[in-house]
Amino acid sequence: MSTEGRGFFQRALLDNVGLKAVSLVCSLGFFTFIHGSERATRTFSVGVVRTTPPPSANRQLLTDLPTEVAVTISGPRARIDQISPTEIGTVRLELSTGFETNLEVKPSMFDVPAGLRVEQVFPTVLSLRWDDVVERTLPVQIGRTGQPAAGFSLRGDITTVPETVLVRGPKSVVDVMQFVRSAPYDVTGLTEGYHPRGLPLDPPPKYVTLGLESVRATVEVMREEREIPFKSVRVEVVGLPGATTKPTTVTVRLRGAPDVVATIEADDVVPRVELPADTDTKKPGSALRPVVVDVSGVEVEIEPKEVLVKW
Repeated sequence: MSTEGRGFFQRALLDNVGLKAVSLVCSLGFFTFIHGSERATRTFSVGVVRTTPPPSANRQLLTDLPTEVAVTISGPRARIDQISPTEIGTVRLELSTGFETNLEVKPSMFDVPAGLRVEQVFPTVLSLRWDDVVERTLPVQIGRTGQPAAGFSLRGDITTVPETVLVRGPKSVVDVMQFVRSAPYDVTGLTEGYHPRGLPLDPPPKYVTLGLESVRATVEVMREEREIPFKSVRVEVVGLPGATTKPTTVTVRLRGAPDVVATIEADDVVPRVELPADTDTKKPGSALRPVVVDVSGVEVEIEPKEVLVKW
């Protein structure tokens, strides 16, 4: 570039420097004023907090309230761009009586910084449903899974301690409950005896609480039994071939493990009566004597248990 050209650009840049600086500052200020005064809107998610009725009111809210509401705020763009959600805070819902049905969410419920305005809220109305809180005592129901060890079975029902549980919750829910269920009792592999075990209660329906978290359940396991009746079996009188009995026959029932009972034959069942050693059998007489049947490994039941012996 020639000397004449460089001089021209130097004069254009450096002549009246103060005036040019003032003009630049004014231009920037005017731009900032115009841009900052432009209004804008912005939507925020605002957390919801609520009051609750005192326990003595015995009221339960059945409506799931939103955890947040949407709030649209307007104001100068510069301020809107800088605002933090924490400056808005939360919205407080007053539910202290337990009988509110339609709750309006108003712009005045939001604390926004000066110069800003709430333009819109969503939702604007909350429909609420309440119910009275009641208490009932319900029985505990326990299911069963699995099977005991081979040759064993359960005797009776599963027992629980306690047998009932206090239930508290909305009347519309508690009134239709019939029982409280626990986890099932697994009897797999159990053998003879009593078997106590703690079982947790199943979670109750929504809004319902239980007075206990678990119960103690007990099952009794016994050996499996089989009964075989032997009817009209003649009664023998030991040592007196000519003696008779009244009645002359009895019914014998044998009860025991299935594999043991299955091996017993009719010839193994011999009912008998014996007279005391000092009985005088040389002259006619009679005596009421118990009937005895000896079969090992089983329980014996005789009907009748006594017969009248005559000689």
